[in-house]
Amino acid sequence: MRRFFVDSVSTAPILRDDAHKHLSVVLRAKPGEKVILCPGDGKDYVCRIEEIRRTETVLSLLRVLESKTEPTVSVTLFSSVMKGDKNDWVVQKAVELGVHEIYPLHTRYVQNHNGVKTERLNRISLEASQQCGRSMRVTVHDAITFAEIKEILSSFDLVVFPYEKAEKPTLQTFLRENSREVHRVAIIVGSEGGFSEEEAELLVSCGVTPVTLGKRILRAETANIAVLSAVMYEMEQWQ
Repeated sequence: MRRFFVDSVSTAPILRDDAHKHLSVVLRAKPGEKVILCPGDGKDYVCRIEEIRRTETVLSLLRVLESKTEPTVSVTLFSSVMKGDKNDWVVQKAVELGVHEIYPLHTRYVQNHNGVKTERLNRISLEASQQCGRSMRVTVHDAITFAEIKEILSSFDLVVFPYEKAEKPTLQTFLRENSREVHRVAIIVGSEGGFSEEEAELLVSCGVTPVTLGKRILRAETANIAVLSAVMYEMEQWQ
């Protein structure tokens, strides 16, 4: 069943605007078919199409199901801004892997000076959420500076910071020693140019432990997805 993200769900939901056009024109749906509405409360609202009008689609609510696709651990990805369409790719894959929210991050060695198209990234996030069966929208926030991250980190139970100059601990060791009773996780990943020593020292001063990803140097986009995947796996979110 196709899923659509909405602000709220009533007993007789009505889809308008882009959702209505996508359902009626692109998908060519017919009365009697079923869809899922997701208001972002962790539940799936199964509805039946009753009538397709010129400007709206009228539905009826059949049942409400607890979503089984949302992780029990909330992971926020702070992804340093990259060049080209790499940001698009990271957002799409991070949503599929279960990330809760994403902050584009401006660091010293960021090579993208054209800005971040947040509206576009949120469209990609929404499409990825619909495609992979998520029951909530994943927000891509406006880009922040590295200095701003210090104020945000205090709200997390665990911060994962892969740093190319770190020698130990390994990511695996760090997660297995620190992931018990963790509910909110921050992942901070650098851009193509990595992190400066000053940025690493700032995070260390906040109590963050740099971890190593091994001897191989990963591309920035690869590191984002590799670290997120490892976090989800070690915290038993792949069941």
